Amino acid sequence: MSDFDRQKHSYSQSEPWPARNEMNAQPVTAAEASVSDRVAFIRKVYGLFFAATLFAIGGVLLGLTFPPLMVLAVEHPIIMLILMIGGVMGAQAVRHVPGVNLAALFGFTTLTGIIISPLLYVIGRTNPGSILQAGVLTVGIFGGLTAYVFVSRRDFSFLRGMVTVGLVVVIAAGLINIFVGSLGLGFAISAAALLLFSGFVLYDTSNIIRRYPTNEYVAGALSLYLDAFNIFLALLRILNRR
Repeated sequence: MSDFDRQKHSYSQSEPWPARNEMNAQPVTAAEASVSDRVAFIRKVYGLFFAATLFAIGGVLLGLTFPPLMVLAVEHPIIMLILMIGGVMGAQAVRHVPGVNLAALFGFTTLTGIIISPLLYVIGRTNPGSILQAGVLTVGIFGGLTAYVFVSRRDFSFLRGMVTVGLVVVIAAGLINIFVGSLGLGFAISAAALLLFSGFVLYDTSNIIRRYPTNEYVAGALSLYLDAFNIFLALLRILNRR
């Protein structure tokens, strides 16, 4: 499966941890919020991320249970790609609409599970142990990087330019390899994607705890999900490179 573009928001506030301005009617950033509001926001982001991951697993099970869905995903990859990109854009567009924002987030993650179900079906028949290995490694990489950001309190916003350029390069290389079909290039792309989205974990986590407004919990959860999803796919490709 190919990595796909991500729709993100950039926030310019960079104050470390100033006090919240109670007179400001606009949503404040996590860095400006009170400790209780900041903790509540972060808990909501990671709670939604965990729930979104469960919906993605449900999407995989749905695809495996109903083979016509897998056939549809395999026979119409361009349509699936358009749906995924549209799903990201749609979830971002309605992120402030109560109820609808959660439906869009969980609907999108369920769709991603359905789309990768054919890949997991094939791997499950040829190298089933690699699925568990990729899952465990994803949890370890994502969890370790997340913990590092929280413990070190470093600001990784300086990675923005590097991860943006890296994303363009990986996507371009992936498109080229569709026509070239090189196993060596495919492995290099997978390794680069693993490093790239590991960098995105640092960048996104840093932004969530510093620059995201406290009403952007859906956008935060979506960003984290895309990071973990692409790390998982990269690991699957590496573990099944033959």
